Amino acid sequence: MLVHSLRRWGAALVGTVLAAGLLGGGAARAVAGSDPVPDGAYGFTAKVMFGDEQVCTGVLVDQDWVLTAKNCFGDGSTPVVRGTPGKPTRALIGRTDLTGTAGQERAVVTVVPHPDRNLVLARLSAPVTDIAPVGLADTAPAASETLTVAGYGRTATEWVPDRLHAAAFTVQDVATTTVGLMGASAGATICMGDAGGPVFRDAEGAPALVAVSNTSWQKGCLGETETRDGATATRVDDLDAWFGEQTADVQIFGVRSDGRLTYSVIDSATGDLRADRQSAVSLGFAPKAMATLNEDTILITDTDGKMYRVDVTGTAPLTFTTTWVMNGWSPYDRLTYDGYGSLYGILEDTDELRRRTLTTEKPTGAEHISRATVIDTGFSLTSITSPGAGRILGNADDRLLSYTIHGNGSEAWSRDDLASTGWSGPTQLLSPGGGHYYARTSTGRLDRYRDVNPFDGSGSDIESFPNDPVSSSGWDQVLLSARPWTGLVSVYGVNSDGRISYTALDPVTGAKVASTVSEQTLGFTPKALATLNSDTLLVTTEAGSLHRVDITGTQPLTFTRTAERLGGGWTHDLLVYDGHGSLFGRAGGKWLRYTVTKAKPADPATDLINGTVIVSNGFGVPTLAATGEGRLLATTNAGALIAYTAVGANDWSRADLATSGWGNATALFSPGGGLYYRRDGNGVVTGYLDTSPFNGSGTDITPYTPTGTTSSGWDSILSAQPYNSWPDNTRRW
Repeated sequence: MLVHSLRRWGAALVGTVLAAGLLGGGAARAVAGSDPVPDGAYGFTAKVMFGDEQVCTGVLVDQDWVLTAKNCFGDGSTPVVRGTPGKPTRALIGRTDLTGTAGQERAVVTVVPHPDRNLVLARLSAPVTDIAPVGLADTAPAASETLTVAGYGRTATEWVPDRLHAAAFTVQDVATTTVGLMGASAGATICMGDAGGPVFRDAEGAPALVAVSNTSWQKGCLGETETRDGATATRVDDLDAWFGEQTADVQIFGVRSDGRLTYSVIDSATGDLRADRQSAVSLGFAPKAMATLNEDTILITDTDGKMYRVDVTGTAPLTFTTTWVMNGWSPYDRLTYDGYGSLYGILEDTDELRRRTLTTEKPTGAEHISRATVIDTGFSLTSITSPGAGRILGNADDRLLSYTIHGNGSEAWSRDDLASTGWSGPTQLLSPGGGHYYARTSTGRLDRYRDVNPFDGSGSDIESFPNDPVSSSGWDQVLLSARPWTGLVSVYGVNSDGRISYTALDPVTGAKVASTVSEQTLGFTPKALATLNSDTLLVTTEAGSLHRVDITGTQPLTFTRTAERLGGGWTHDLLVYDGHGSLFGRAGGKWLRYTVTKAKPADPATDLINGTVIVSNGFGVPTLAATGEGRLLATTNAGALIAYTAVGANDWSRADLATSGWGNATALFSPGGGLYYRRDGNGVVTGYLDTSPFNGSGTDITPYTPTGTTSSGWDSILSAQPYNSWPDNTRRW
């Protein structure tokens, strides 16, 4: 019966999706004929909402991923493709009672459909760390086996349930990719809205995911008159390799000596190699240097100086196309990209480091790889990679060196020696970001390292795994490059009613990646705001109190704040953090500096110390932003743009970057890296790029994205997360 029924089920039900137009019912029972699930049970179950049209059930299979049915993300007219969902999508995980607040809510930012099955992995906007994911079963379902099915779908009496329900089902038959199910008790039926829900067995006291709900006759479901019974679920017990590859977070591309492209996937937490493939065809040119821009875009130069864009069109099998972009790259033999718009290259004859700025994710010509800047000579590094925005990691003379690149001039760059010995062996360094480093040796071994804080200038916290490399051999590519984890410009704001806003900008295109406003309020009128890291803000009140705000989620935006103030006397009306341990503020015409000793300050007496008066009076700038270590940017009422450098008590310097044109600025913010953003009186934010922010000149400041009225409606109090801040939960693969 099941084989005969599949065609009708697929056409009529499209995977048991519940139309959002039917939402609004009261208490009901999902998985008709089932029992209510006790609070907290089956917490790995998720309710997935695709736009305002479709609702499904899903299952948390990794702290970053929910698995559900593929057809939950489409209307059947077009295929579901990898990338951003076609409509805004949310997932509620672990909320057994939908009228309550338990569990976690996340936005879905990426979908990865299975090529052959009605399955899709939905990437969450932030990890779910307080709910245990369900593991995959390692054995196939068997005929007559009893499995549990959970879901939020329609029931026999209500369109929309307000509680998760579950029931026992008996396996009727097992096919290659599906399993047939029948309710183990009278009336147990899978209904609309249950698609993608978990079908699992108890494996020695722990749930093991066997399949997810796929199709159903819907006998007994509200509004259905069908008398035939049964359902199908899509098997997952044989998809361990696919799951492992899609959920791993490090992707490395390479080129072999014969010109064939390679693709490898590594799980950063364990070092496990999840995939290792090579293309069937070669590039068609002699490769010289390469840099990976994103998951499907690589820049590769040849020995004649031509730069090509390699677009990865598939990874299983590995396929690609090549497009010529520009000439003039013959001097470069080392390239790396930081994921934030900066492409770095070293000339083989002079060891001169140069930087160019990318303005699109897929460059087509020289206009997209512009703002050429000569940094300096003397970069005689064996290999380079980029661990973060404006940063280069390299090895030379047995040392591991970390560079921060600012531009040109007397303060073009700075360097920290992370290790003085032990780094002569690697022929290639790789880093996607997040403090994960990989080193390939001349014997083809790939070692892995973890830097607890990659931005602190110290190598003492670098952990190595000499007895557990990624691979002990086989990495013989002539070129290797890691895909950089996605970089963002994260901006927080507060408005007069105490709500917090979060906006994520693409640092390359300026596009808004996310824009959310909290439903909850701070409970006081905010006066000044500084962002310490990806989940910590400091906010002052009109009454002079200082509070710490902990961001618990950005999509949707949720937070907690210290019930009691951290301290009083904080009358600062401007507050900024430089990402290097210094908090700056303006209060009563004074310019003040404090040392931040903890990522989450709790007591100003120990965590915000060394209060120093940089300027004792007359510091009346209307706006203030931090652009780097001890460096501030400000505007004046007369319209000037000024760069300040703080040295110590009554010790500072100033450079006038512009004498006019900045008088309408009501707020400034900067993540660093020469990116400046100005808000005007109409709430419009405009971006600027200073290619050398520490050279004391404003002649190299040019408009950047976003520009003009395309970015409006911004809060009056704004603060950007510094690129150098740590921890940084925003940079992910």
